Amino acid sequence: MRRKILPYLFLAPYLIFFLLFLGYPIVRGFYISLFDWGIFGPKGFLGLQNYISLLHEEDFWRALKNTLFFTVMYVPLMVLISLLLAVLLKEELPGIQVFRTIFFLPIVINVAVSAVAVGWILDPQIGILNRILSGLHLPTQSWLSREGWAMFAVVLVAIWSGAGFNIIIFLAGLEGIAAELYEAAKVDGATAWQCLRYITIPLLKPVTLLVTVLSIIGALQVFGEIYMLTGGGPHGSTTVLAYLLYERGFTYFKFGEAASIGVIMTLLIGLLSFIQFKLFRET
Repeated sequence: MRRKILPYLFLAPYLIFFLLFLGYPIVRGFYISLFDWGIFGPKGFLGLQNYISLLHEEDFWRALKNTLFFTVMYVPLMVLISLLLAVLLKEELPGIQVFRTIFFLPIVINVAVSAVAVGWILDPQIGILNRILSGLHLPTQSWLSREGWAMFAVVLVAIWSGAGFNIIIFLAGLEGIAAELYEAAKVDGATAWQCLRYITIPLLKPVTLLVTVLSIIGALQVFGEIYMLTGGGPHGSTTVLAYLLYERGFTYFKFGEAASIGVIMTLLIGLLSFIQFKLFRET
């Protein structure tokens, strides 16, 4: 009896916090989504009407498309850049600890600070990037006022601020790969690229899955960078689901609609994570 109960006792603290801070908000959010919920509470029961209304809204489909577009741009770049930087930072070179610290530092900087700094860099009047282009006699750009460039700028900020955490995860995975494998490969004449392709990448498959799933979750929840850099513009080209949720809930105080968007985001995260697990399991 003791052996059966003991594992659950060890799990109990996590399960309690999970139910309080994740399980209850999800259930509560779904409950609110079933009502016409204003700033002073529920006005009436709507059932699934909030979801039906969203599916007929052009703003919702545009936000969903922008969210998926951001995810497609962000996730592959984040995984690839984090992996390559981790491989480079794994080398035992003089001063390598300094570089590891430099790449990790952005993660401890508040996203608002990062976004404001990048906003200054991309400013069409005083931004250093346009000053460099002007010095090279190239046409300057309104980076955050053009539909294509605005989303790309948001992706770059998100990668810069979040790559450090993924680099740490990849470094931990690299520590688990036996050095003898690389030594044997080099004795057989393998190049650095061949070691990366045939040893590092296959053995990092579980770690890559973790980083990919975490990146997908982060991409579907992106908000701070968009709020600080573009405010959903220009012309709604960077309005993602999280930003649409914020507008409905805290600008128009339609908490029922905002909660329904949150439920849809939760289902979307679960679906894409499930697909990712299936793909990695079959490869």
